[in-house]
Amino acid sequence: MPGCLASLGILVALCAPRTVEAQAIVPNPEYADFNYGQSDNGRHAEWTQSIRVLSPECRSDVSGKVRVTFVAPGMDEVKALCWQQPTASNPDSWGHDVVLTPRGVRLDAEGRGSFRFDADDFPAGPMNIRIYAQSSSGKRDFFELQLYNTSGKVWNRGIPSADPVGARGLKLIFSDDFDGPLSISNDGRGARYNAHKPRFGDFSGWPFTDVDSPDNPFSQRDSYLKIAARKRPGTPGSTGLIASVNMDGEGFWVKAPCYLECRFTAQSAPGTWPAFWTITGIDRDSNGDELDIVEAYGGVGPGNPNHPGYSVTSHFWGQKNDDGSPKEAVSGVIPIMEIGGKSYWSTTFHTYGVYIGEQETVYYFDDIEVLRHPTNDVSREKPHLFLINYAIGGISGWPIDLERYGNGSDMYVDYVRVYAEDTIDYSIPRPQK
Repeated sequence: MPGCLASLGILVALCAPRTVEAQAIVPNPEYADFNYGQSDNGRHAEWTQSIRVLSPECRSDVSGKVRVTFVAPGMDEVKALCWQQPTASNPDSWGHDVVLTPRGVRLDAEGRGSFRFDADDFPAGPMNIRIYAQSSSGKRDFFELQLYNTSGKVWNRGIPSADPVGARGLKLIFSDDFDGPLSISNDGRGARYNAHKPRFGDFSGWPFTDVDSPDNPFSQRDSYLKIAARKRPGTPGSTGLIASVNMDGEGFWVKAPCYLECRFTAQSAPGTWPAFWTITGIDRDSNGDELDIVEAYGGVGPGNPNHPGYSVTSHFWGQKNDDGSPKEAVSGVIPIMEIGGKSYWSTTFHTYGVYIGEQETVYYFDDIEVLRHPTNDVSREKPHLFLINYAIGGISGWPIDLERYGNGSDMYVDYVRVYAEDTIDYSIPRPQK
């Protein structure tokens, strides 16, 4: 697949007009979590797109000494950072940021520059080099260079031996470390996961794609599920979703009291939208609960989310209060740069969880409670299935603009696990034709 520019080429091409697939963003009152920053009143105009990475190619493998070359016309100051595992000099268990350019980066007259780092000093597997640039006039840019470190230190990988805080008193009934062959089918039949939202409602701007497609988005690497979002010329694009039940409603369900969690990382860029969530119904006319454990919106600049963290939302679709008014969703914006290890969802792996109890529903970020509300009747009484996806644009209305990333982006899922009092045998009958 094409990545970032492999060579400098003609500089005028770097200044060519960008294609943005969705210009207008209209707030949707049903999706409060979509509406963060919708009315920014012209703010964020300082953000521009100047940085183009020349090498290494976006999403490519690296090891040992790595030289990053780039061009950032019009910029005066550049710095780059990468998240590192605990070290002898900085033993914080969360890990920490390392500035890869302690002396800054000197740019030539055309805005070209470079820096080096040693991949052996950083976690093995998915890595994100974050490049920041600023001009003397106040313009800013931000580029996330996704790479895969084939050397480095194995850290924060795989299912932990300890049970999560939110699962106290429950037993493990489902887990997937993604350390073996994947089990995903187009409709979920005959496999562990369904490659589409059952039975309706795929919602990504770049479509969720079948596993037997030439653009199959799913692969397994080391102990990760990789979901590759790509847009080849002449195609509508492709990306991936997995659901724990098939189109017949058969598969894995869990009933309260229960706890579900997933650890992943992805890229923050205009249009990227990773999520982990549950639903209680799969038919178009089913009024049920949807618990959005994490919805992360990528991208900065005018018309982009500029989100300080991620969104958590409990939706109560089609339900009314005792007075007949619609039951409103409960939502929160989670300022993750202020809690835990103080790192963004695209900087390193994080764990997102929800406890659905008889009395209260509690959301967690890296085992830290971030939102609590009374459990809705539907969530208490009906089983939940889970979904993990890497949507690119779509019904959120946020623009898609991944051209300078080679029209591609990756999400890596480390694991998913579920706790409950007991397993259940539950399926929804296949609809009659």
